[in-house]
Amino acid sequence: MITLTHQWLPRRIPDDIDVRRIYGFCFDAVGRVLLGVEGSGESNEEHHMPGGTPEPEGYDCLATLVSECRREFRVSIDRPVYLGYRKVRDEAARLTYAELLLAARITTFHRQGPDSGRCRRLRRLLTPLNSASGRLGWGSTGLQEIAAATAVATSVFGLDLTVPQGEVYRN
Repeated sequence: MITLTHQWLPRRIPDDIDVRRIYGFCFDAVGRVLLGVEGSGESNEEHHMPGGTPEPEGYDCLATLVSECRREFRVSIDRPVYLGYRKVRDEAARLTYAELLLAARITTFHRQGPDSGRCRRLRRLLTPLNSASGRLGWGSTGLQEIAAATAVATSVFGLDLTVPQGEVYRN
């Protein structure tokens, strides 16, 4: 049985912790965030945030997010801002690692095609930030991360997240 615990830390990551994933809250012009959807029908859909695995040596979290957004989600992003990291503890393996979170603005939606690395095509869902946690299956840690993303969206990107926005799929 895999037992993972998550802790949100809105600060610089220590040098001695391994970074396994980099994720981004990627905002459109009206303040919705981008999620990838696989599967069909509510019961078997999986939702994913843009992001990926850093290169083994000398990773650059900003470059990783920019590259993964372009390759897998077919969007260009601008102004990535570091939010903090999720400290993940795998009790069974006695292993601790980090997942970095950033926020960015989507500048361009490119024509979709299959993901060149996995030969799959994600549907692109733009959803209000307060709906993302439920779609991703996050608990209280996710709510803390969303609060950090909200602060950057409003203060850095100048988005008004109080205006109700519906979900839309973007081709």
